[in-house]
Amino acid sequence: MELTQLPERMFAAGEEPVGERVNTYHKPRRIESILDALEPEKVEFMRKTTFGKIISQAENPSFSGSFGPFVIVRILRVKKKYEIWFLFAGKPIRMSLHEFAHVTGLNCRKIPKKNIKRKKNPINEKLYWGELFGSLKFCAVDTAIEMLKKRKVKDREMRLKYACLAFTSCVLLPTSHSPRIITEHVEMIRDFDEFLKYPWGRVTFEMLVTGIKKKDEMSLAQSSVALPGFVDAIQLVFMAAVPQIKEVVTPVEPVVVIDSDSDSDSGIANRKLIKLK
Repeated sequence: MELTQLPERMFAAGEEPVGERVNTYHKPRRIESILDALEPEKVEFMRKTTFGKIISQAENPSFSGSFGPFVIVRILRVKKKYEIWFLFAGKPIRMSLHEFAHVTGLNCRKIPKKNIKRKKNPINEKLYWGELFGSLKFCAVDTAIEMLKKRKVKDREMRLKYACLAFTSCVLLPTSHSPRIITEHVEMIRDFDEFLKYPWGRVTFEMLVTGIKKKDEMSLAQSSVALPGFVDAIQLVFMAAVPQIKEVVTPVEPVVVIDSDSDSDSGIANRKLIKLK
C-alpha cells in the first residue's frame, strides 16, 4: 500500500500528543496467580483449552509503557466499525478479527444468539451462582484465586470452573483494576463444555476495538489513556507484524491495539524495522 493511499491520520505527523502511559486493566501476573493456585494436571487442562495460547505467551515480556501511547496516537481514520489501522514507522499495521484470532488462538466465531425459549420449570431451577459462591453477593477475582490456593474448593470440575471464570473476568474482559467474577459467565459455565466452546475471542475483540473507537482526539491527548479488555493483543499483533520490534522497545508493561471485522488479507506492515519517529 502506498503512503498516499492511506486513510487520514487522527493526528497530523509531528503533532501527536505525548502521553505517559496506556492504562490497562489486564495484569499478566494474574494469569500466573491462577496457574499457581492449580495442580499440575489442571494447569495442563487449562493449556489445552481455547485459552492455551494466551497462557503460553504470558511469560513473554510486555512492552514498555511508553510504547502504548506512541502507537495509540498514530491511529488512521477508517469507517469500518471493527477495523483500526496504526501508522508505525511509516507503514500501516491493521488488527482485524483475523489477526486477533491468529495471535491469541481464541475462538472468534460469531456469538450465538441467546436461547429465548423458556425452561419448563424456571422456578425450580436455582441460579448457579449459589452453587459456586454460596451466599456471596459478588466475588472478586483475587478472592476466587485465593479460594483455589487454599483449596476451599476441592471438586475437580469446580476448581476448573473457578479458574476459567477468573480468566475470562480478569484477562479477557477486565473493566477495572479490581475485577470481579462476571455474573453472566457463572450461569454460562453451568454447562462447562459449552462455556469452553464459546467464542470468547469475538467478545473480547469487540470490547477492545469498541474501547479504542470511543477515544477521540481530546481523550487521546490525556497523559493516561485507559482501555478495557485484552489490551496485550496489540502487543502480540505488533510482534507478529514486526518481530524486530522486540530489539527496540524495552519490555516492561503491556500495549494497545486495534482491529477489524473482516477476514480479508491483513494488510500488516512490511516487516522492515524503522526507527520510531
